[in-house]
Amino acid sequence: MSRFARTDRRRMRTARMLPLLAALLVAGCRATLPTAEAPQARNVIVMINDGAGWGAWDAAAYWQYGSRDGMPYAHFPTRLGMRTTPLTTSNTPTYRMGADVEYDPAQAWDATPTGDAALPFAGYGYTATQATDSAAAGTALASGHKTYNNAINHDNSGNPVAPVTFLAHSLGKATGVVTSVPFSHATPAAFGAQNASRKHHHAIARQMLHEGRLDLVMGTGGPGYNVNGTACDALVHGEVDTGCDAPDEFVSEADWQAVAGGRLQPAGSARPWQLLRTREEFQALADGTRHIDGPLLGVPQVARTLQQARQAEVTGRDAAQPSGDALITTVPTLATMTRGALRYLQRRSDTGFVLMVEGGATDWAAHTSKCGTQWSYGACDDHPEYGRTIEETVDFNDAVAEVIAWVDAHSNWDDTLLIVTTDHDNSMPLGPDADRVPFQPVLNQGAGRMPGISFRPTGNHTRALVPVWAKGAGASLLERQVIGVDPGYARHVGYSDGRYIDNTAVAHAVRAALLGQTLACAQDATACPDAQRVRAN
Repeated sequence: MSRFARTDRRRMRTARMLPLLAALLVAGCRATLPTAEAPQARNVIVMINDGAGWGAWDAAAYWQYGSRDGMPYAHFPTRLGMRTTPLTTSNTPTYRMGADVEYDPAQAWDATPTGDAALPFAGYGYTATQATDSAAAGTALASGHKTYNNAINHDNSGNPVAPVTFLAHSLGKATGVVTSVPFSHATPAAFGAQNASRKHHHAIARQMLHEGRLDLVMGTGGPGYNVNGTACDALVHGEVDTGCDAPDEFVSEADWQAVAGGRLQPAGSARPWQLLRTREEFQALADGTRHIDGPLLGVPQVARTLQQARQAEVTGRDAAQPSGDALITTVPTLATMTRGALRYLQRRSDTGFVLMVEGGATDWAAHTSKCGTQWSYGACDDHPEYGRTIEETVDFNDAVAEVIAWVDAHSNWDDTLLIVTTDHDNSMPLGPDADRVPFQPVLNQGAGRMPGISFRPTGNHTRALVPVWAKGAGASLLERQVIGVDPGYARHVGYSDGRYIDNTAVAHAVRAALLGQTLACAQDATACPDAQRVRAN
């Protein structure tokens, strides 16, 4: 690690460690039990494939590997379901502590016909209502607090709460977020900021860039290019200007100009942000041929998403892609960004790091299940983006593979905790005849072939359980937080035995792993020898 990085980390650690530790240990935590036998993680990596219901994971696995077994995390020792419900679906604080939204396994898998063409079975209708948004879900995953939809690390009384990256920073660890969507969007924001509303992109970006709690930020959201990666002064006839029409949508012009000019120096840092934009710069970082001293901001030359929002009319056709559309060639992949982030962070601090990686555009593709939800680009039609949903998860899977390779080469599973999950389902991807066959799974047609798939035409999230996989130091902390068993999930999904946790368990496990503590068992948790076995609901 460079002397500049050591200076930055020592200064920041001294300034904030004691007050933050006190606040983080008290606010919103499950009971922790100090023990000499508790695993302690030097590095923690949380990977979130935003909006990926179990059918999205299946579809990508079948296309990419020909089976579920090919997924790099398929055989991780910890495999559970996860509840995603928010505290309330209100978009503002309600000042009530009790949850307005629950998850009932019996209702979620109810196959009673409804006569509704869009949601023909009762279980579909139940899971399609009262869903979380990515802000509330991200807050739960990052801070361990249930909250209202729209909140970025604010509780239901409007008070800020701290994500695990703040704890990691106070411990002298390096911290970073990587995403395939704008870096001030809900999920990366949840791991680097606090705001009453996810819509306040400028304030969120300002906090991420000014306050010095993040060493690395990577994602889209910068000016100068449209959704095809075309420079705004070089658009061709028929090309959308999305991204060029609102160049400062996700970060203020003043902050961007300060970063681009090498003048934005975050609190506690001896150096200003270093900016990467070209694919070649990201590749050099990933290959280890470029080293960065000081905080690092990587913003690819494309608007909104790395690939998902591109126009096929501009990029052309490519039968090798699930969508049949050629990729933008001037942007890095999420996998390349992740590999570069790992190289950077391991040099940034002598005491390890915490990194969140989001495949954010899986959710954007799934939102196209309903005409009119195509995120302000392209034509509104009746053809959901199955192929692009798969493409986004394929890139996410490649990023997971990069992390596993890094752990095997540069760390070990006694030092590093890896958690792979999503924040919520979107549009209930199921089999091609799921309107007639309740909960029909996506059909495997073999590697490189489009699986049999259909969405429910809601264009929105659901409250369905989602999968979570974990391996490494502290992975078993998730199992200590099991809150129930869902037989329908075990039978229909099959990724686990039906045991499930709440999404807040991720933050609780990360916090305990960083501090070398274990967690008191959740009520009836099967993983705890001193607890009663869970009764199937």
